[in-house]
Amino acid sequence: MQLFKRSDKAVEPTQIDPNTVTLGGQAVKVRKVTIGQWRELNTVVGTLPQMLLSVVTAPAESRISYLLAVIESAIDDVINVVALLTGLEPAWIDENVSPDELMAYFVAVARVNDFGGFLKNVQGALNLTKSLDKAADVVMSAE
Repeated sequence: MQLFKRSDKAVEPTQIDPNTVTLGGQAVKVRKVTIGQWRELNTVVGTLPQMLLSVVTAPAESRISYLLAVIESAIDDVINVVALLTGLEPAWIDENVSPDELMAYFVAVARVNDFGGFLKNVQGALNLTKSLDKAADVVMSAE
């Protein structure tokens, strides 16, 4: 007696793209921020870039509280950034997207764009500049 019948119609599980997040029930692909989008972001936001830098550079255990403070104080800027990067309408985002979805989206954007590595490279370049300035000062004072 056969208890289980093997089916030739087995369904392959759908591969979930790790660079896709759900905003307001809609799947959104997270992409690299282009130079053009970076320029547009500067026209869309006020102090949000500085606030986001404070989130990224905050101690790991404090980043969530920093991000929540940023979202609360700059929600319109946050909505405009998400609209620019996703192509969704700001009014739709305001009415359909939850705070946890916004956070998941920003985490995914930071991961896809390697903002942590970017900041480390910037910091390394700034440190190199300081070293070069010190070396130049030493050379100038020796003359």
